[in-house]
Amino acid sequence: MRTYLLRLALPTVAFVSLATLTAHAQPASATFRPALVEAFSAGYSYTAETDLDQGGGTVAVQHVDFSLTGRSRLGEATTLLHGLAYARHGLDTPAGVFLPDSLEELTLSLGVQHRASAQWMFSVYLRPGIYSDGLSSFESDSFNAPLLAMAIYSTSRELSWIMGFSANAAADNPFMPIAGVRWQYAPDWTLNIGFPRAGVTYRQSDQWSFNAGATVQGGDYYLTESLGVPAPGIRRLARTWLEYREIRLGLGAELTLRPHATLSFDTGVVVDQRFDYYDRGYKLKGNQPWFTAVAFTGRF
Repeated sequence: MRTYLLRLALPTVAFVSLATLTAHAQPASATFRPALVEAFSAGYSYTAETDLDQGGGTVAVQHVDFSLTGRSRLGEATTLLHGLAYARHGLDTPAGVFLPDSLEELTLSLGVQHRASAQWMFSVYLRPGIYSDGLSSFESDSFNAPLLAMAIYSTSRELSWIMGFSANAAADNPFMPIAGVRWQYAPDWTLNIGFPRAGVTYRQSDQWSFNAGATVQGGDYYLTESLGVPAPGIRRLARTWLEYREIRLGLGAELTLRPHATLSFDTGVVVDQRFDYYDRGYKLKGNQPWFTAVAFTGRF
């Protein structure tokens, strides 16, 4: 079954994480200074080379990302989030595979959070920017602005429900409802069902926590270069959108280096890897490669 929800939510992952934290008592974000830039993150992941189901080719993916975020008070209960984000997926393929060399995005991160009561929080997030097969070959058609609107209802310190919708004009399915839950069912155990991670986390100490579950990587990108005609009856792969997606199952660990800095590690298997030219009816699928990832997050 196609997981449209995960794909549509990807461009707003960073701000959604901030919103989820803010929905709980004593949130980490409450310690931020009222500065233009309050947090930064950087990450790297590698998806091993795997065979593709069409054309006899292979692909390996190297992903890097970087973001700066901050927030400003608009009122006693309302906060403006703002920032800049960059991500690149480098695709290593042999000649003859109908994939670009890279998929890149450079975006603004904008959001508004409003706490209506102790239980309810409402948020809207927008990621306007360039989503393309290379920032050096910019075209106006590669501009997109995915949107996410959501509400968080906290029944207690331990249990929060998430609901809303996602809109993405570049996606095959441009509108999708969303739902999720965060449940701390024991002092050191938390269940998350949602995005970008679904699974269980165990906090072993003030420094270490461990998790198991599913994560997702990918997005929608506009193809500016012409890759040719992959098969009879299929239109040329040019001036169209490519959906790249990896659904991953794995284990991870997070190390708290100081009160506002964390280093995380993940590894496992990609259970669903696809490159889908949905407007052309042409799709490439990988064969469950392994992956590894590392990320650093810091707050000032």
